[in-house]
Amino acid sequence: MRQRFMLCLAIAMMAMVVMAQEKKRGLWACKSIDEKKVFVSWRMRGTDDPLNTTYKLYANDKLVKTLHDRTNAALATSYASATFRLEVLNADGTIIDSQDDVKCDAKFFHHIKLDYPGDYTMKDGTAVTYTPGDCSSYDMDGDGEQEIIMKWEPSNAGAVCTPTGPQIVDCYKLDGTRLWRIDFGPNVLAGCRFTFLCYDFDGDGKGELIGKTAQGSKDATGEYLHTGPAATADHSKSSVNASGVITSGGKEWLTCFNGVTGHELATIDYWPLFSIRSNWDDRSGKSDGAAYGHRGNWFKGCVAFLDVNDKPTPCAVTVRGIYTYSYAAAYSWDGAELKVQWKHTSDKKGQGIYAEGAHSLTVGDMDGDGFDEVMVGAAAIDHDGKLLWRTGLGHGDATHLSDFDPDNEGMEVFIITEETEAQYDAALIDAKTGNILVGKPQTGGDTARGLALDCDSKYDGAEFMEMSDANLMTSKGEVIAPWKAGSVGSSSINYAIYWDGDLLREYHDRSHVDKWNATSKAWDRTCTLYQFGYGANSVNGTKYNPNLQCDLYGDWREEVVYWAQNNGNYYLTIFTTTTESQYKLPWLRDDHTYDMAIVWQNCGYNQPPHLGYSPVTYYKQLKEQATAIRQVNNTVSAPRYYDLTGRPLANPNHSGIFIEQLSDGTGRIIHR
Repeated sequence: MRQRFMLCLAIAMMAMVVMAQEKKRGLWACKSIDEKKVFVSWRMRGTDDPLNTTYKLYANDKLVKTLHDRTNAALATSYASATFRLEVLNADGTIIDSQDDVKCDAKFFHHIKLDYPGDYTMKDGTAVTYTPGDCSSYDMDGDGEQEIIMKWEPSNAGAVCTPTGPQIVDCYKLDGTRLWRIDFGPNVLAGCRFTFLCYDFDGDGKGELIGKTAQGSKDATGEYLHTGPAATADHSKSSVNASGVITSGGKEWLTCFNGVTGHELATIDYWPLFSIRSNWDDRSGKSDGAAYGHRGNWFKGCVAFLDVNDKPTPCAVTVRGIYTYSYAAAYSWDGAELKVQWKHTSDKKGQGIYAEGAHSLTVGDMDGDGFDEVMVGAAAIDHDGKLLWRTGLGHGDATHLSDFDPDNEGMEVFIITEETEAQYDAALIDAKTGNILVGKPQTGGDTARGLALDCDSKYDGAEFMEMSDANLMTSKGEVIAPWKAGSVGSSSINYAIYWDGDLLREYHDRSHVDKWNATSKAWDRTCTLYQFGYGANSVNGTKYNPNLQCDLYGDWREEVVYWAQNNGNYYLTIFTTTTESQYKLPWLRDDHTYDMAIVWQNCGYNQPPHLGYSPVTYYKQLKEQATAIRQVNNTVSAPRYYDLTGRPLANPNHSGIFIEQLSDGTGRIIHR
């Protein structure tokens, strides 16, 4: 009973965190893929009572749909020239939210034309070109609409830490307006090592960007950084040492930038500096120092809600090191100052997060204490910077966090491993304790790729794919069938997406979407995105990642962003599903785990965002809740109320949003 109640409570709490910076309903209209209908969709919010909220859709101020059970509608093509408006009503019929003045896009994809930064010439005369790279999204200017923040990928960004073209980051509105451009300069390694974090760190309703900087970095005004340690820096100096590697030859900073203008707000020293170690890899036969610099120059980052003055507060967390030595630090931005919250050192073999790192980070409240933990790979850091748990499984390239096993309380972690001495090729781990629930025995090699997704309705929980085994497996480790079947023959296994409208997830790879057929035990091709518009180019080489996957607008299904080129111009193309769905889920970013995943998605080797809960379980609980409400609606004399932090309240007589717990232990969101 309590688990069902806490699901509603958790969703409501996370919705309030985001509510301040995202007021609009993401109302979106476009032609369907086959262009035979006009598809309109919008957001349910985590604060909407899922059983007692009404959505009224207007076209040219005429009511065309009144809906309770879904957040999308398919209309005749005669509405292609209409202007749409949405009203959201509570159980009393009071309008609690609205959005208007939305026109219909001519296609199911939306182009954003990019402003090419120009070619760059290295000191040795090498010409560097750019292509669109990893993206993030956030409401940077506070107008209620997500912006796209994109890093340009220089052509010489690669696996070795030799100098690259400057890392350039742009911010675009959905209509193509560029808000700003930041040039991080020649002393910051570009590519997958560079992570940028976009979030509302100070709670003013607008986003900021925090990233690693150095001498030579400029803000969006075109001026060199000039606060803190940057005030006295010589920006003409190079960080490239005599071996041609960016290591300890220059300054290393962390800078917070204004999300509306891109100008510098504050700069502090980055911790730890590369020089904290002379060798970043002490494995047998390995060496990583000033002549190589590969292991010590991975700059991973994420946002986590940590304990700042007894309050969950979004903080930037940076992690340096993967294979052996690892360091982490947490920073808060209060609108005036970047402050260090804690530092974590793991420099001893077999202890802490030493040698447990992946090429990405994952974040969520893994132990249920109201604060976030950071999963670095096969180990996790608690919200206070101390070790939560370590498995000893070592490095692996893919990590996933969600409620994958409904029989295990809380969330689970799915990882793959690379080290031949690891006990397992892949493992499902209890996120709170680090206990291994299911392990796939070691076969002696680098597993390389692995994915978790709930794609088969015949089995409870999520299913798993990983490169050392040819089979799709259940959350208990049981074999279902070979996963390279039907329309899927590739081996990227990197992404999963909510696309077709049921509560299961689809396989997303190489610019196409595929649906698992539980009867034929094969994948059916749902959509081939690269056939539309100007095409759909992936990023990150053999990983075939999209530039971004996120619930950007419309209902709870995800949009996917790829880059394209046409007539010498570069574009980001946003693809959205136009399949009707009979289900409704809260805006995916109202779920905290998913919200954090969009922030860290550009970190290292990209991983797909996951919800912190199962949509299938969510709907089961809604049905149970609806039944319970009908049964006790006239018999409950004294229901208990809670505020959105979970604190018990007396029967509230003032306006607000509360949780009502019914006699059977279920809860529902109520508005007054």
